[in-house]
Amino acid sequence: MWLRFKKEFVSSLKSLRNIWKYSDSQPTEITLAAALMFLAPIATYLEICFMPFFEVFLFTGGLYQITCVARGRLDCRVRAAFITFSLYFTSLIMYIMNIGLPTPSHYGWVLLVLSSFSSLKRLKLEQLHRNG
Repeated sequence: MWLRFKKEFVSSLKSLRNIWKYSDSQPTEITLAAALMFLAPIATYLEICFMPFFEVFLFTGGLYQITCVARGRLDCRVRAAFITFSLYFTSLIMYIMNIGLPTPSHYGWVLLVLSSFSSLKRLKLEQLHRNG
């Protein structure tokens, strides 16, 4: 019984690893872009301060990500994923430097950084495999 459970558990972990490594990242890219366009500017405005230039960068970065996904060009998607990752990482650093991560909900920024990095990594690996 225990051996069967262990075998199924290991098989499930391998399956999840393959999904994580090789699945299409477009739904994740769209979700990250939408959050970058709408939620990130509101959150930074309410919790840190009014930063009009940075908030415009957040909105524009999300819009660029969605545009690249819609066009389907891999090189554009890689650039957009790098921009998205950079903006989420910058937001996380600003949070840490200004107010820290005082509540568990603020750790969502860490999740967004990890998710955007994972998306960037998947896209870059796909680009490397296509280009040889």
